[in-house]
Amino acid sequence: MTQDVTFAGITAKSGEIVKTEIPFGGSKYKIPVAIINGKEDGKTFLITASIHGFEYPGIQAAAELISELDPSVMSGAVVIIPIVNTSGFYGRHPYICPEDENFNNLNRVGPGKPDGTFAERLIYFLEEEFVKKSNFHVDLHSGDATEALLRFCAIGNAQSEETREFVHEIVHHLDFHYHTQSSGSTEFYNSSAKYAGVPSMMFECGGRGSWDPEEVEFEKECLRRIMQMLDILPGKPEHNEKVQCIDRQSWIECGQTGFFYGYCKVGDDIKEGQKLYEIRDVWGNLLEDHYAAYDGKVFILNNTLGVSKGDDAIFYGSVKHLHDHCSLHDHHS
Repeated sequence: MTQDVTFAGITAKSGEIVKTEIPFGGSKYKIPVAIINGKEDGKTFLITASIHGFEYPGIQAAAELISELDPSVMSGAVVIIPIVNTSGFYGRHPYICPEDENFNNLNRVGPGKPDGTFAERLIYFLEEEFVKKSNFHVDLHSGDATEALLRFCAIGNAQSEETREFVHEIVHHLDFHYHTQSSGSTEFYNSSAKYAGVPSMMFECGGRGSWDPEEVEFEKECLRRIMQMLDILPGKPEHNEKVQCIDRQSWIECGQTGFFYGYCKVGDDIKEGQKLYEIRDVWGNLLEDHYAAYDGKVFILNNTLGVSKGDDAIFYGSVKHLHDHCSLHDHHS
């Protein structure tokens, strides 16, 4: 920007990169933030990662982008928060925010509250100080330590049809093969669209609590393409005609605590009536089994032996071409 930009009291001048840590809720909890302010005026793009501390590819991609972006060729600003859930990341806690009094999942408390629990206050802070000052928001996920997944992206539940169409157009220029649209409200990226009116997306890439350089490069390339679509970076990405929409879909939670056994794999095409998983007790007695309600494809599957009631078990759905608009669904992680 030709002018200074300020987020959460941190200012970056034109052509400047500012990297800092912002204390929150006490001096021990610090959120790393980078502001890359371009030379020319333009839009502001917010990138967040580590809402869940074990979702590594997006965290690494966000961290690498900070040093790779050149403000001298940018029009607008990019704000990157590579680790939102710092205690979850460094303490290696799946899903939860360990600082929260109720060990809440940061992806279940949107929109935040100024006087709520730690997690609710943290999300409120991010919404007020970063999301509402941005023109586009991408939240990076990867199934956490407990899930294997097939890459896909999701569009936030914007109230405006014009906003939805805008994000659909961006999806057409990314390299994801599958896309869905959420009807949720508590997820961080969904709150951006639904309550703040900021176009938003979520990436799901990686899983199993691991990462590799190819996944990181994939995410960085998609983020750069969004920057091009927002005219922050020069160039125009290629159009992706192959992306398909996850239309009818089912997100199934474990109904029992026990040993989890999957009868399919991520990426499998499944048939109506096919057995997908079962849960048994420590003695081998069957507690629960689940069968496909329709033909579809498996996108996420629990990959741990032990599960608790309410844990995510499987996410599957049917697909169709993106030109046919998707129905609204409540994807969550």
